[in-house]
Amino acid sequence: MKSLRFQLPLICALILANYTTSFAQAVSEKKLQGGVTGSVGFNMPVMGTDLLSSSAGFSSSFGVTFTKASKESQNIALTAGLEFDIEKINYKVTGNDVFYRFTDKQIKTKDETVTTDLYFNLLERTYEPLYLSLPIGLTFRTDFIGDFRGLFKFGLRNRFLLTNTVSDIGSVVDISGGLPPDLKENVGMSVSKDLFFYNASIGLSAGVEWNFSGSTCLVAEIGYNYGFMPLHLTSKEQNYTLFTLDQSTLVQNYFRNQANLNQAHLKLTLLF
Repeated sequence: MKSLRFQLPLICALILANYTTSFAQAVSEKKLQGGVTGSVGFNMPVMGTDLLSSSAGFSSSFGVTFTKASKESQNIALTAGLEFDIEKINYKVTGNDVFYRFTDKQIKTKDETVTTDLYFNLLERTYEPLYLSLPIGLTFRTDFIGDFRGLFKFGLRNRFLLTNTVSDIGSVVDISGGLPPDLKENVGMSVSKDLFFYNASIGLSAGVEWNFSGSTCLVAEIGYNYGFMPLHLTSKEQNYTLFTLDQSTLVQNYFRNQANLNQAHLKLTLLF
């Protein structure tokens, strides 16, 4: 009887191990997996101007994804998806005083001007863009060890700008010096032709896939996206909105914000 008490847990453990291994084998034999995905992380703009500096901003995404194993090997798969990226990109003025013109909620470009324009002395700025993202890449996977296998991903993240608002901290000023500055926050401002419509980055990530129930898997990965395209439009001076001011002549010297966007993130994916 005593030996039976020791044998029963061992038999149950062996059955459970065989049961879960069969699930892992079933997943490893699937050619196509699809699911939902989400991530949180940080934005780290790399600046190309001395007039502005950057600080870490928040990044998140959610969407759908699929993974298709190659015909030659289950260890190599094509990964693609459709996601929405919600960003916060932060800048601070570090050089000379920086200004822009605005009317109501509209920030004006260089060639847009009306007599009712106000002048804003900028101190800090936060962009809040929404992107449609179409990532595509390759996934390299190990064989399952029990219910787990490791993976490494490499690919291209294509992003298309859907909407963007800007929130600024600074003051409304009379550039002629006749009136004292009026401290103000310009929240939810609209600025056209500033962020580039298309943005892309090269992504690397590593993680673990856990087959925790039937053919359902949870993938956890840590990744880094290297932005190699300019974040802001830079080709046409008439689209610039920011300028410095020559105090003696009041000449407005427009400049472009130059930055590439790098990102670090933690991503969770539920595959079926």
